[in-house]
Amino acid sequence: MKQARYLFDTHALVFWNSQVTVSPAFIQFFDSQNQQGTLYVSAISFWEIALLVQKNRLAIRDVQVWQTELLQHTNLHLLDPTVTEMIASTLLPPHHKDPFDRLLIAQAHQHELTLVTQDQIISQYAVATYWMQ
Repeated sequence: MKQARYLFDTHALVFWNSQVTVSPAFIQFFDSQNQQGTLYVSAISFWEIALLVQKNRLAIRDVQVWQTELLQHTNLHLLDPTVTEMIASTLLPPHHKDPFDRLLIAQAHQHELTLVTQDQIISQYAVATYWMQ
C-alpha cells in the first residue's frame, strides 16, 4: 500500500510550525510525517503568509528568514506551481473563490497528495483532505 503524502494548506503549515491552535496529537502526527519525509509545502503558501503579515493578520518578523529556517530545519518538500497546475486551478468548479486554495487543490491533485486543511469548502473537490484537532 502506498504511503500517504501530505500537502499543507497555509494555515496548517503555520499551526504546525507554531504549535498553536492544534492538538499535541496533530503536532506529533506531523512531526512523525516530517521524519518520514512525507510533507510538502507549496511556494504559494509563503506568498500568502507574506501577504497576511503585510496586512497585520499574522505576526512573523521576517517571512524570508522564517521560510529559510523552516525549510532548513524540516524535511518539507517545496513545490513550485507549474503552468499546468495554475491553469487547472482555474478550471475547478467555482465552490471556492480563494485562488491560493484553488492552486493548492490543483497541486494536491497533480502530485497525488492529501491536502491538510480545516477548510470545509475544499472537501467539495475531488481531492483527499485530512484534518485533526
